[in-house]
Amino acid sequence: MRDYGDVIETVGDLPPMPIVAVKVLELLQDPDNSIKQLADTISLDSAVSARMLKIANSSMYSFTRQITTLQNALVLLGERTVRSLVLASSMASVNRKYGLLEKLLWEESVGCALAARYLSEKLKVANPDEAFLAGLFSNLGKIVRNNNDPERYRELVEAVYNGAGDYLTLEEEVFSVPYSTVGAAVLSSWKIAPLLVEAVHCQMDMSLAEDEDVANLAAVVNIAANFCIKLGIGYRQPDEDLDLSGCAGVKKFGISAEKLAIMTAEFADVFEENRDAFIQ
Repeated sequence: MRDYGDVIETVGDLPPMPIVAVKVLELLQDPDNSIKQLADTISLDSAVSARMLKIANSSMYSFTRQITTLQNALVLLGERTVRSLVLASSMASVNRKYGLLEKLLWEESVGCALAARYLSEKLKVANPDEAFLAGLFSNLGKIVRNNNDPERYRELVEAVYNGAGDYLTLEEEVFSVPYSTVGAAVLSSWKIAPLLVEAVHCQMDMSLAEDEDVANLAAVVNIAANFCIKLGIGYRQPDEDLDLSGCAGVKKFGISAEKLAIMTAEFADVFEENRDAFIQ
């Protein structure tokens, strides 16, 4: 994995990983942990606990009966999915404040996570839980940038909204490092799995990937992010003119225009069915 030390020095304050997530990830690495220990740890944060149960009962998991306890959720979901949901339930706390811009950033992160999971299953590429996390983390660099330099970040967002140019071009003019690299640097500092770190780093350019697993996961995130732009998830309005067939991820997988249109419509329904479980 590449060294992000120089990037970290330019970013400013790095957010700590949410404390419940830290404790749960530590427990998941311990082969002697018990379901009760995991449940007790998650329950330390009532907001995370409530959101996790809500997500576990969403249509994304489609259990035939209501899940009413954390221990029940952990047994039914499995450790890999639990890890994903704990991170999803706690990541909103990375925002230092929570106004309209932060709400949109979180909505986009959730949308990208759901889209990446959907695409992973649909295209049979990457692990769905890993795809979910890569999508969830894809916006982390924007969140950190908004935390550390809110005025310049807001000006960038306003310029894009007012038609001054596309996000990546304007970002390069305002900031020296792309948000994807900033996000990867933060994930690296959190000691997140290298596959996820590198997928976030390479989400705009799969040629940067050092192996095919990273390239595939990055391509899934790339398509997921463009689904969000097209559908207006995390944006003030949909970009109906966006040609998804031109996206790097779509080109990598060779997805036909007909299949792409079907998947976009299907994912729009998936997001509407699940958004309330993730977004308060």
